[in-house]
Amino acid sequence: MVRDLRGFLGQLEEAGELIRIGEELSPKYEIAAAIKYIAEKKGTAVLFENVRGYNIPVVGNLFARRKHLAMVFEAEEDELIEAYLSRREKLIPPKAVSEAPVQEVVIDHDVDILNTIPVLTHHEKDAGPYFTSAITIAKDPETGMRGMGLHRIQVKGKDTLGILLATPPLSQFLAKADRMDKPLEIAVASGVDSPTFLSGCTPAPEDVDKFDIAGGLAQAPIELVKCLSVDVEVPANAEFMLEGEIIPHHREYEGPFGESSGYYLPFDSPVAKIRLITHRRNPIYRALMPFWSEEDILLGLLWGTGADVFLPLRKELPFVRQVNFRNFTGGIVIVQIEKESEDDVLKVIDYLLPSPWVKLVVVTDEDVDIWSAKDVDWVLSRVRLDKDLIVRTGLPGDLIDPSAMSAGKPFDHIPMITKVGIDATKPLAERGKFEKIRVPPGVEKEIAAKLRRLV
Repeated sequence: MVRDLRGFLGQLEEAGELIRIGEELSPKYEIAAAIKYIAEKKGTAVLFENVRGYNIPVVGNLFARRKHLAMVFEAEEDELIEAYLSRREKLIPPKAVSEAPVQEVVIDHDVDILNTIPVLTHHEKDAGPYFTSAITIAKDPETGMRGMGLHRIQVKGKDTLGILLATPPLSQFLAKADRMDKPLEIAVASGVDSPTFLSGCTPAPEDVDKFDIAGGLAQAPIELVKCLSVDVEVPANAEFMLEGEIIPHHREYEGPFGESSGYYLPFDSPVAKIRLITHRRNPIYRALMPFWSEEDILLGLLWGTGADVFLPLRKELPFVRQVNFRNFTGGIVIVQIEKESEDDVLKVIDYLLPSPWVKLVVVTDEDVDIWSAKDVDWVLSRVRLDKDLIVRTGLPGDLIDPSAMSAGKPFDHIPMITKVGIDATKPLAERGKFEKIRVPPGVEKEIAAKLRRLV
């Protein structure tokens, strides 16, 4: 089992899915631009070995392709969803350890975040460097329940962060801490193992520790170590750890930052003070480029097929076969169903559109490969524009969708918007008219098996 970021990089390199760049590049704009270029031209992970001003390499595009995610689960790409769901359903609690690689180096005085970590500045009008792939960990100040999540984090000063805690469980923890008039202790983990990273990004029930989910994904307990200055347990094999606390009641203008939606957005966000930084010897900084392929691939798996989205949908509507958040940042969802009634399409659309992260739902038949851009574009030829567009008004929108923001409303105001569903299924009475051409499926399967061994 691969237990850390370094092990996964080794896997990627052995599979020919990691390239190394030796030319010196700046963490301000240049590495971000290179990540985008390599994702588009190569589709591989990339390790920048020569980062201007640092002796620390930066890695990006870890999940630039679905194949990379499949490697985490030791599966073929076409088995990814099944492998993920089978592991997602089994919870394995973490294991406490007393010594950890992430605490090999301790910086407990004159803390200077940017002097220690090559945090990237990604976009032209970003307010400054942002952590985009760091997992924030905290505890419920009332119950002690542990939680974590992926949140955007601006480096605002030597020891100061602006952190947008807009989603549970950490948003709930902060609200409780504010009511109790006490700081919320946090740890910010950069460069965690893949199962922990995936678990940190996924939605989960309130009574479930996401490290239990990570253990299930890893098929082994995640090793946690106690922080040195706060009462939080963190991944022992992370690359960097920042320990500190969020100031109660205090909010400051944070941003603008180029968000996953592709727009610059500012917020009035909580402020954290960092007391201490620890890291591994010869650490690696893990980057994630917002509004790019890695986000859609990650969130398409974790939300579109996750146990808290896909499985409840399947339970409620058993005729649903697959769900693909084709463009998560744009709220576009493609759903494949085995249609039994003309009402089935409306049931899917009305189930999904109330989600703040969904803006457009396209429902297709089983003959459509919802993971193929060509198939999804093609199936729209079935749509009768006068009959198959379903419009729903007054539904909650996404906090980072600028088209949904109302003038004069605060940045954290949840907007109500209009959304659309598209029926791209074949009318039951006219199935023959819309039959899709194909190679005999038995032949396709046989040839795919042969080519998998050869290519």
